[in-house]
Amino acid sequence: MSTASQTTDWTDIYCRIAVLGLSDPLFHSSNFRRVPIRLIVALLNYQAKDRKQTINAQSISTAKLGMVVIGALAGKKAKTSVTDFLPFESEVDPTGMQPSTIEALKWALKNEKLPPVIVGLIGVELA
Repeated sequence: MSTASQTTDWTDIYCRIAVLGLSDPLFHSSNFRRVPIRLIVALLNYQAKDRKQTINAQSISTAKLGMVVIGALAGKKAKTSVTDFLPFESEVDPTGMQPSTIEALKWALKNEKLPPVIVGLIGVELA
C-alpha cells in the first residue's frame, strides 16, 4: 500500500516488465497506464520467481561440486543434497520429479524392480 511518504517508481516497474519481451500492445509505453495493477503485480511476481529458478538452474553444477567436496571431507556420514547449496529455496525438486515419482522409484529400488543400469544412473539422486 502506498502512503504519502512512499511513492511508486513506475519507470522501474515498466522497465522490469519491458525486459520480459512481451509483444502485446498493452505493454507498450503509450498504453502502459491502462494495464490493471493486478496484472502488473502478477507479472512482477512471475519475473521474480522465474529469475530465482533460472539462477538455481545455473547453480546446479556448483551445488553438485559442493556435494562432492562435503562428501570427500565428511565421508559417508555427510547428509547433504543439491538444494543445500542453491542460492534460493527451491519450490521444485532439482531432479524435476514429482514426489509421487520419487516415492515410486524408491520403492522400485528397494524391491529390486529396476535393471542395474538404471539403478546406477538414478540411485545417487534418490539417496
